[in-house]
Amino acid sequence: MSNGHNVFAVPDDLANNYHGAGIALAAVAGGTLVGLAYLRDIIDELDEGDDESIKRALGDPRLGPTVRYLSALGEVYVGMCSCHEFTEL
Repeated sequence: MSNGHNVFAVPDDLANNYHGAGIALAAVAGGTLVGLAYLRDIIDELDEGDDESIKRALGDPRLGPTVRYLSALGEVYVGMCSCHEFTEL
């Protein structure tokens, strides 16, 4: 049953970027995940268990360079990584 969110497998060429479960930004091109960055790797004080902390992190200017990089690769999504998949939130 679909939850209405896009789900993308983490391809082998991004395996080094995959660090288990966590909130991430992903670039998608042609239906394939082509870039991945975890928010916790950019925003040290991120509390992934707190929705307000995640909202603050998404507005943090420190994400700018990563968003620009991912935007050059494809369409950027915010979501959750788990089980070698990225699910758009």
